[in-house]
Amino acid sequence: MNRDRPRPLAVPPGTALPCLDVANARADVWCAVCKAYTGFTADVVALHPGGVTVVGSVTGCVLCDDPDDPEAHRG
Repeated sequence: MNRDRPRPLAVPPGTALPCLDVANARADVWCAVCKAYTGFTADVVALHPGGVTVVGSVTGCVLCDDPDDPEAHRG
């Protein structure tokens, strides 16, 4: 047996696993850096058999936080 490899999760049949989802997504939030309504915010929630739990929130800007073409001198 190789102890370096992780074992698969043993889940009894019929058991629902929790999953993460995004809720309360809101676009067109004011971005103070680029001075435009290009920001966004959303809640990250965990869905599980006991209900829904808010894990945290995500905020950003579609212009300032663009990983493909970041501008060095915005604002």
